[in-house]
Amino acid sequence: MDYKDISERIALLTQEIRDLQDMNAQYRKQSEHTRRISRATQEARQLRLLQIKEELSRMMRKRTAQCDITL
Repeated sequence: MDYKDISERIALLTQEIRDLQDMNAQYRKQSEHTRRISRATQEARQLRLLQIKEELSRMMRKRTAQCDITL
């Protein structure tokens, strides 16, 4: 994965994070009854945010390792 690919992937993940944040904000505005019904989708969003965090962490470790090799 080169720099351009990483940059594009980060841009896509950033947009996905914004979308998830918007959906979470809408979830918080719902009544308690509605929240119970949509709790599974909220949990899926939380899981996706964790997956994004892990992917970004892997990308950073890989990038750092590549920089260490070139030095």
